[in-house]
Amino acid sequence: MDITWTDFHLDENIFYFHNADLKSLTFVLDSDTKDNFYLNLLTKSLANVLDAPNDHSMVLAVPGKTNYFHPKIPAFDVKYIDNCIKINDFPDPTKYLIKNTSTANYTKDQIFDCWLHQNQSWSDLVSVSENQKNSGEDSDDIFSINLHLATTSLSGSSLKNTRIPYSHKEDVSIVKYIIKNKYAFNVNVVSMWQRMEHDNVCKYRSWQSMKQRYLKHIKNDLNSKKHSFPFLTPKKLQILQQGLRYGKKKNIDREAIKLRCNKTRNFYGSTTDSSS
Repeated sequence: MDITWTDFHLDENIFYFHNADLKSLTFVLDSDTKDNFYLNLLTKSLANVLDAPNDHSMVLAVPGKTNYFHPKIPAFDVKYIDNCIKINDFPDPTKYLIKNTSTANYTKDQIFDCWLHQNQSWSDLVSVSENQKNSGEDSDDIFSINLHLATTSLSGSSLKNTRIPYSHKEDVSIVKYIIKNKYAFNVNVVSMWQRMEHDNVCKYRSWQSMKQRYLKHIKNDLNSKKHSFPFLTPKKLQILQQGLRYGKKKNIDREAIKLRCNKTRNFYGSTTDSSS
């Protein structure tokens, strides 16, 4: 295998392969370099490397040079690892999928839910058509977690500047917290989100990230006819929806007041100029 990073040093290029729950991500290497470059890289990056695929593993191979095939577990271009480290993030894995290694097609969210969040297994996933797969992806799924990898050892405070997609479990935690504490009408109040961060509602998520997640993504889910929060009673759902409308109305009122103030200021300014 040709390695494009001739000046790559493991000690200088560390990207920890774990999820928001600090669970190590799992890989299977269908092929590697003679000096086991990717095995050493993944091991140093706190990943688990297995000999055979399991329910949450990502199989890595070289396109055109692999005989790997599995009906439910596809293989991905090994360059996915390179790009994770290059951009310090998890790019869309569907762009690295080696199509002839499996009959199944999965969306980005399905792959992340299985491999990254480990909420589902490969056997749980239902393959989708190519058209559905390419129908568009929600860019709001990815937010900064403000992770800081200060040392080569992993600790709670070492997680900064790694972008990991939100899981449904985290969305549920945010909604349940708002309901439990009766904060439905405070979703535009900064102190509420800061308290949520202090209470560790979503580990390693900043209050800004959780606020943005709720107001840009969860809001649309709550207002849809088929929301993904079955634990909500009709009354609680109505309260959350009213809180979102109330916050929007407050923003509109605030803008209206600002506009009136500007008009008044401009009027008096022009009067003063003409009188002088």
